[in-house]
Amino acid sequence: MSNGDKEKQALEKAKVYETGEIITTKVYKVSPEQKEELNRLSTERLEKLREEAIPNIRERYEQLVKLRQQQSKAGEGSKPPGESAR
Repeated sequence: MSNGDKEKQALEKAKVYETGEIITTKVYKVSPEQKEELNRLSTERLEKLREEAIPNIRERYEQLVKLRQQQSKAGEGSKPPGESAR
């Protein structure tokens, strides 16, 4: 098979869509000062979210630990020793 035939087959397999519409999108130019300000704001926002999230994560972790301790205490009384290892 020649290179021309291979190219024709590749083009036949490729899906190409032609539209009569012009695709546009808005592009905003950002000055270096604006970029620095946006970066600073996003960094502050991330720090604030982390500060709020850490206590929540700790609280959920402590609840989970307590729940597992309660389940293990309840499970110890109902099973003979050695059964939990199987």
